[in-house]
Amino acid sequence: MPFTKQDLALSTMWNYRKASGGEELMDQLLALGFTKTELNYRVKPEWLPGIERYIKAGHIRAVSVHNVFPETKDERFGTDSVLLGYADESLRSQAVELSKRSIDWACRLGAGAVVFHPTEVPLPPEQYDVPLKKMIAAHETDGEAYQALRAEMIEKRKAAPYLSQTLKSIEELCDYVTNNHLPVRLGMENRAMCHQAPIFSEFEIIAERFEGSPAGIWLDTGHAIMMMEMGLQSLPLSERVRRNIVGMHIHDAVDGLDHYAPCTLPGDVLAPFREYIQASPIKVLELSGRLAAQEILTGTDRFVARYGGA
Repeated sequence: MPFTKQDLALSTMWNYRKASGGEELMDQLLALGFTKTELNYRVKPEWLPGIERYIKAGHIRAVSVHNVFPETKDERFGTDSVLLGYADESLRSQAVELSKRSIDWACRLGAGAVVFHPTEVPLPPEQYDVPLKKMIAAHETDGEAYQALRAEMIEKRKAAPYLSQTLKSIEELCDYVTNNHLPVRLGMENRAMCHQAPIFSEFEIIAERFEGSPAGIWLDTGHAIMMMEMGLQSLPLSERVRRNIVGMHIHDAVDGLDHYAPCTLPGDVLAPFREYIQASPIKVLELSGRLAAQEILTGTDRFVARYGGA
């Protein structure tokens, strides 16, 4: 479907370090001409009253919040954690309860979706993800060192037990949404690092299990590109996954680095995602704080001109 800039949301990922309070956080997005936002997991609890005032006054609309919301200082439940997939039932239950808090805040703020980083295999990034991406950036993927490390990573990436626990957690969260008649969807996001889940093949498991429920797929273009560079997945998505997309994070990526403004890298790295972008109910620009405001404005204008038409 056609869209304009007013249909796009800008994540507070871009400016949470630049703001000292909720009002300032929202003012900085409004100054760029955005009237929709995704409230990311770095939003501080003390900022919520100011954000809520802006939303209730109609100045800006929250389309999604990013679990865990608001910010938690407990790294066991951070965005790069096992989270919903813990084998330890106490930890898994705590992750589910924190996720219910995110759902409650989404409903209170009028957001239609909660974005989840579901789980990961607990391998340190320095073991596989960091060195593999360095070799990708150096264009050394044909070398023996890259191929050997990648093969070792695939052997160690045993995600099934964590996905099994994650499915159990998602089921509980769906029951919470359904039983309380909450107007919110739960988007399970493809991840940025090779030991994290889901990748596209694991999207299939989620989509098949939860089709028709509050839970679905959250497609992140930058994360997808990086894992495609690593050879862990490829497009197109299946029809089942495509029809269960709740929303998208949209940003450019290349050589193992993401969160560039859309349509600002050489070529057209988002071209393989065109059909998903145009069909996605929620479109969020999730951009790095390293970007200047003008880069965001330029990229957004190019993105709308290139992808916003029918």
